[in-house]
Amino acid sequence: MICPRCGYKNDADASFCEKCGKSLKDEGLSRTGKIVLAVCIVLVAVLGLSAGIFVKSSQRPAVLNTSNGSVASGISQSTGFPVTEAPKLASEISKYNGTVGSVNYGSVKLDKNQCIYLLARSIAVLNRGENGSIPIKNYSSPENPEGYVSSAVITKSEYVDMASRTYTWMDREGSAPNYVGITKAGQPDLSPDTTLELFSKVLAQYDATGELPGSVTIP
Repeated sequence: MICPRCGYKNDADASFCEKCGKSLKDEGLSRTGKIVLAVCIVLVAVLGLSAGIFVKSSQRPAVLNTSNGSVASGISQSTGFPVTEAPKLASEISKYNGTVGSVNYGSVKLDKNQCIYLLARSIAVLNRGENGSIPIKNYSSPENPEGYVSSAVITKSEYVDMASRTYTWMDREGSAPNYVGITKAGQPDLSPDTTLELFSKVLAQYDATGELPGSVTIP
């Protein structure tokens, strides 16, 4: 071990410098402490960066590509949103449990309120065995969103009724609802996020099976 005071080269296990007598143990501990501190700083920095990337990734808007790898085309504010595309949109939203802020789909960017409307109306249309395109409109956000039900098994008749009530209400009021009642209108059962999660699960299963499910469990 080299003495930091005089530069004399001592044995590796020496406790004191053979030339000037300086303690070498303190120096060894000091260097070890510096190394440990440096390693800790690096680890904290890496963990902080990783956590930041994870949070940013989990909060990012959903970006949807169709199953063949190409971005959906032929969708715009003027042409509307095809009901046939709703299950694909729902499959992507379901990955985020209804917490998306917006979804880039083809050439259009849909906010959460538009997604609620499009999925709700698509469920009602598919339940009637119909097809077509749904107008892409703008809806304001709910003023006081709430909802007390966080888990439930919702039957087909219930979610179809909820979907019909939701899009009809949004057409009339021009905004997303504060909440949606499961069996009765006006009851603060499901929040907008939970409602979007429900509708996305319904259509995600439709995307996989070609049929509306008999029931859906939330969350």
